[in-house]
Amino acid sequence: MAVVREPKQARSREAWERVLEVGRQLIEEGGVPALTITEVCRRSGINAPSLYARVDGRAGLFAAVYERGMAEVRATEERVLLPLPRPDATTGEQAAEAAEAVAEVFLVHGRLLRSVITQAESDPQLLERGAEESRRMMRRAADAIHVDPTVALEIAQTLYAECVLRTMYGAGFLTGTAETEPAFRARLARTAVARALAG
Repeated sequence: MAVVREPKQARSREAWERVLEVGRQLIEEGGVPALTITEVCRRSGINAPSLYARVDGRAGLFAAVYERGMAEVRATEERVLLPLPRPDATTGEQAAEAAEAVAEVFLVHGRLLRSVITQAESDPQLLERGAEESRRMMRRAADAIHVDPTVALEIAQTLYAECVLRTMYGAGFLTGTAETEPAFRARLARTAVARALAG
């Protein structure tokens, strides 16, 4: 586990926030290989010794950026999934709203998630961490649908898998043509509602 030495002074905290933001931007733009000490220092305006005072090299930098990115993903999950299910929602509405929420998480964080998922193919520790994060999100989505728990989890797994495929391979991967975001969400909702109502 990489060690991050959090800054205590306000000026150092501001510089560290710039490092994390630049690191996320680099990963989103060019994948994990684009995250380099040199480029982070150049873009964030800090020197390498200052960065090495916070993390142990590139692996530590990636770990810090990853943790920040996952915290942002979880914050979005909290925003879209915590209010669900609505007290007066029907089963069909619960399923459709869960589908909307999962799609929203991937829309907001798709570039980061695509890069991290790609990196996980060659990083067993990252793959396991990603699996844990994925299972946690799917459980939250399943909790938003008040049907048999096994059915709810199946729905959540289907929603998640569809969003991963779209994120990794593009809007036309399954349909052959570029499926718009509204059309994709409508299809997700129909799939979730049909499965929820089938019992």
